[in-house]
Amino acid sequence: MAKSHKPVTPTWSALINPDRETFKRLCAATLASTRLVQCGAGRDAVVIPLQRGLAALDVLKLSVKHGYSVLADYTRHELIVIVEGGLAHLWGDVEGVRVLSLEVWLLVPVRGADGSLAAAWLSRPRWDVRDDRHGEPALTGVSVGIEACQLYDALTVVDKPLVSLAVAS
Repeated sequence: MAKSHKPVTPTWSALINPDRETFKRLCAATLASTRLVQCGAGRDAVVIPLQRGLAALDVLKLSVKHGYSVLADYTRHELIVIVEGGLAHLWGDVEGVRVLSLEVWLLVPVRGADGSLAAAWLSRPRWDVRDDRHGEPALTGVSVGIEACQLYDALTVVDKPLVSLAVAS
């Protein structure tokens, strides 16, 4: 019987650790490969423990591609998703999740760079970081690819306790 050569669809959860080559590049990154940008003014950053966040993206059945504005901080094991601003109240009761909003700074890769272990794009935004009206780099113009409510709902699915069938019957 012939073996199928159907390509395996990558999952977000597979990105829990960077591959060897990516790891080497991120480790070799200089300070010039990342910069601080201001959150708020229409964009917030939802910070989720990495494993839970990647599992939530898998629940959403999003393909692993660019355009979603998703970062990994491999030093802190956190996933950072850029979302529309003003929805921080959604996350108040979610353990281990925090929202970076107005006047809080986020480390992101500079345009065209891979970033570093502390800030690596897993899914680059369609529109990159631009300067705000005061000349400061800000998330204002960064594209949002994942709705905050959908991310919240997916994380709720991930966090649901599993009930054994033996216990349920």
